[in-house]
Amino acid sequence: MEGKKLMKVTVEDIGPIQKHLSVEIPADVVSRELDLAYRDLKRNAKIKGFRKGKVPRPILERHYSQKVEDEILKKLIKESLTDALKEANLVLILDPKLDSVSPLKADTAFSYSALLDLWPEFEVPKYKGIELEKPSVEVSEAEVQEQLEALQRHFATLESIEEDRPVRKGDLVVIDYSGEIDGKPVDGISEENYYLEVGSGYSSRRFEEQLLGMAKGSEKAFDISYDEDAINSKLAGKTVRYKVLLKDIKRRILSNLDDDFAKKVGVGFDTIEKLKDRLYKQLKKDKEKAAESSLRQQFLERLREQVDFPVPERMVEAKLTEMIDNITGHLQERGVDLERAGVSEDRLRMKMREDAVNQVKTEIILDKIAELENITVDHKEISRYSEYAKNESQRLGVDKDQLQTAVIQNVLPKLRAKRTMDLLMKQAVIKPAHQEEVD
Repeated sequence: MEGKKLMKVTVEDIGPIQKHLSVEIPADVVSRELDLAYRDLKRNAKIKGFRKGKVPRPILERHYSQKVEDEILKKLIKESLTDALKEANLVLILDPKLDSVSPLKADTAFSYSALLDLWPEFEVPKYKGIELEKPSVEVSEAEVQEQLEALQRHFATLESIEEDRPVRKGDLVVIDYSGEIDGKPVDGISEENYYLEVGSGYSSRRFEEQLLGMAKGSEKAFDISYDEDAINSKLAGKTVRYKVLLKDIKRRILSNLDDDFAKKVGVGFDTIEKLKDRLYKQLKKDKEKAAESSLRQQFLERLREQVDFPVPERMVEAKLTEMIDNITGHLQERGVDLERAGVSEDRLRMKMREDAVNQVKTEIILDKIAELENITVDHKEISRYSEYAKNESQRLGVDKDQLQTAVIQNVLPKLRAKRTMDLLMKQAVIKPAHQEEVD
């Protein structure tokens, strides 16, 4: 920008990857920009009572001052920031975060300050020829049988037990329960006609243990204390007094694992052997997918082990927000939200923070490797995704530019990272996981 040599730039160290930038633009530059803006505006402004091109500046200021000042402010910041970063020799990993902006007035210096997040400095770790262990993808007969028996339980019919006996491990019970803290009911901790398999671990293990030995029609009250770091904020650090009415004890009536059962499971399974073959293939596919995921996680862990550097806090917070949004989305699909589930977002962020830091660190390392390996996303792909964003914006009724920006900022970097990982995995040395010898 003209007059940039007179611009005052001050950089304050906050940490190894954060700086605080202050910029002051001389008063004459501000006045010149205002004069130019109102001169251009005067040529085309249409205000009742004045001929075109003859509107006095005070009248223009009365009608357009906010718009003019906003445009000049953006221009001054954009142009001066580029020059200031070059002058300070700083390379940003995130867009600057403005934290103060002075009013824009003629004959008065304009100043602003911003928080800058810089690329961390580190030596790129060794990434070629890393040795990895691939988990076994073999499927045993026992695993197929286990899946078959799970289906057998799923398609079982239920009947109440006739004998007069207490609850045993493996029983399916029907209960009403409620919870109180300090004598007051807790919202969301009560159910009627709730089915629970005792000993399955699907519910709280301590809760299930309290049901053992109860008789049909009996009631029981017991206390369960929760840790301070429990995700459910309603229960964290609290002792809940549960009251349970055991209404019924049921058992599953299992079908024989024969051809008739196979037909019950779904179309296309004429025989039990066809069903077992389908289960085998699905298990094989799942194991291969899990093995591939394991190899990639191993690789990323090997990369992270070789380097240690601070990561920008704003990137960690953005990653945490993304992770929380994913969880919230899954809950909403089931008709539940975080509050109703009793989950504290703050506690969830605390528990997920380490994972978020690792993910951000991984992204930074992969970005550096992508630069070294000249891995890019070409213009044709950018155009394709931009066109996709344009079409989706029309369908969803959202702003096209915002959606295109979101795609470029989120989708394309992930595509580049995936390509980087694909290349790195081809260069890795993959060995079968060590298996203990059997005598």
